[in-house]
Amino acid sequence: MRKLLNKLLIKFGLILTKAPTLLADKSLSTSESIPAQLTEKVTMRAATGTPDNELFRIFSADTNVHKWHHYFDIYERHFGRFRDRPIRMLEIGVFRGGSLRMWKEYFHPDSTIVGIDVDPSCAAHEIADQNVYVRIGSQADPNFLTEVNGEFGPFDIILDDGSHKTHHQIISFGALFRDALKDDGCYMVEDVHTNYWLKHVDSPETFIEVSKQMIDMLHEPYFDRKETQFRHGHEIALNEVEVSYLSANLDGIYFHDSIVVFDKKKRALPKSHLR
Repeated sequence: MRKLLNKLLIKFGLILTKAPTLLADKSLSTSESIPAQLTEKVTMRAATGTPDNELFRIFSADTNVHKWHHYFDIYERHFGRFRDRPIRMLEIGVFRGGSLRMWKEYFHPDSTIVGIDVDPSCAAHEIADQNVYVRIGSQADPNFLTEVNGEFGPFDIILDDGSHKTHHQIISFGALFRDALKDDGCYMVEDVHTNYWLKHVDSPETFIEVSKQMIDMLHEPYFDRKETQFRHGHEIALNEVEVSYLSANLDGIYFHDSIVVFDKKKRALPKSHLR
């Protein structure tokens, strides 16, 4: 499994070389570069009330869904742009089937919602006549993920709410982002707070740590270069550069409490303009 994990990460230019920095069961360690006034301890209080949006109202009408309340505003922020047309969505993790029904009601009625799970009993939650499908298999099996993509993909949205094992999150992203996610698509991994709970950490680096590396990869075009190489009309301006697939197709990374979001879009070489 370790060899497979490394192979998938190397495909994206990520190599695991160190043990994970775990925060579980220990105090938070912060860089000395962070100002003291930002690391001072303050009180965080329990939330009151509930989210005020349509998706939460849909969620509240079903008894077979488990979601954290603060996710709903995040869903609206990143998924709202997909509601005006039929889409294809892949959700990793079916559980009791409630989330499949929730997404079916939230998105365009002609959308296709696909769920995958290792539990054979989840197949009962398929509603084929409403374009809600379930396939049984492991999110850590790239061959299975390729089969699902071949049958239903590529997808506008991929949501990983599966095992929450760190190596599963990493393998799924490596197997799906390039070939199973459409250009202008959205890949969301939720419940990443589990990366700080020891029972879920089973890889040399957590998904959170790998995501931090992807921030560097997002900025790969700038490595060992200077601003004038990107300036419009400058004599040394570059017309093209060699970068990783991820750098050339990752439009942005968004970190929320317990959620990491990746927007996919084929990028042009950045350009500056001096007037």
